[in-house]
Amino acid sequence: MKASTGSAPGIEKGTDLLAGFADVVRPRSDMPIWQQIYGHILGLIESDFLTPGSQLPGENHMAEKLGVTRITLRRALQQLQREGHLTARKGVGIFVRSLPSVFTVRDDRPFLENFNAGGKAVVTQTLVLCREPVTAAAASKLALAADAEIIRLCRIRSADGHPLYVNTKLFPASRFPDFESVYQRQQSVTDVFRAHGLTKYHRHETRVSGGFAAPDEADMLKLTPGTPVFRVNALNHDERSRPIEWTLGCWPLTSVEFVF
Repeated sequence: MKASTGSAPGIEKGTDLLAGFADVVRPRSDMPIWQQIYGHILGLIESDFLTPGSQLPGENHMAEKLGVTRITLRRALQQLQREGHLTARKGVGIFVRSLPSVFTVRDDRPFLENFNAGGKAVVTQTLVLCREPVTAAAASKLALAADAEIIRLCRIRSADGHPLYVNTKLFPASRFPDFESVYQRQQSVTDVFRAHGLTKYHRHETRVSGGFAAPDEADMLKLTPGTPVFRVNALNHDERSRPIEWTLGCWPLTSVEFVF
């Protein structure tokens, strides 16, 4: 849904944000109260009173200013989140959608060369790095025997302190005997490949699908469960078309644009 909106009358940029939530609700209107709130907040966003990346006041303060219950307010906020106008960060608050970063899918390039975060500082946090028996799914993707060993790497990428991408990467362990020691120097998979003689590799397949954040994804990305996300399923091959890396990743829907 999308209501017809415009800038809120009498409100200027730089005004206390709560001023944008005064005198909004008309209880006798034919439009449900939550839709009035939805339309008003959308108008504040479209008029740039609420700018990209700005944080909304707390729910208690907004509900009090609007003269409504938090349940009514949340219905409007959830609709705006579903449409991508707002994004919720668990334990932090609700923000106007920032301009998305751009990820360009290219061969032989490390993540940071493919990712344009608009000047934001990108940090990598390694959650898991281990060797373990291959699963049936990984054996199929990586063309491995049922008794083979794989390397599992789980990481979160953050920009200016905000998590924006979580992924799990699987590698055939026999190809990378020194994976751990090389990776720990710079947390770079590209460095691991080069150290093992892989100077060229290519993206064999990339699948991007939409969905909603599961509880574990939401927890790592500091989102509300059910927030729209992109899921990426990608497979890299070496020069001889042998699988070397299988990636399963999750991005908040509003945080990235993919360029192929």
